[in-house]
Amino acid sequence: MSATMAPPVSASPVSTTDRRAKRFDGSMSADLARIRSEYIEISGLVLTLPQAARLWGFGTERAADLLTVLDAGFLTCDKRAVYRRRR
Repeated sequence: MSATMAPPVSASPVSTTDRRAKRFDGSMSADLARIRSEYIEISGLVLTLPQAARLWGFGTERAADLLTVLDAGFLTCDKRAVYRRRR
């Protein structure tokens, strides 16, 4: 009788970037569009992460994921940890 063995499981942890990429879904696209439009409509909008999460009704982790995506070109986060639109 031959024993069937399961393939080895990788011991390497999943990085934060990998987890965020997996959570990028259709609802994230809608949320990104909503945040982007509010930053365009409200001139001078400046928010901390907790403020953004409260304003849009997201958990802190979801808000952080969305702001991180937008921080790659549309928003900027300064040393005081506030997000504002790039000029």
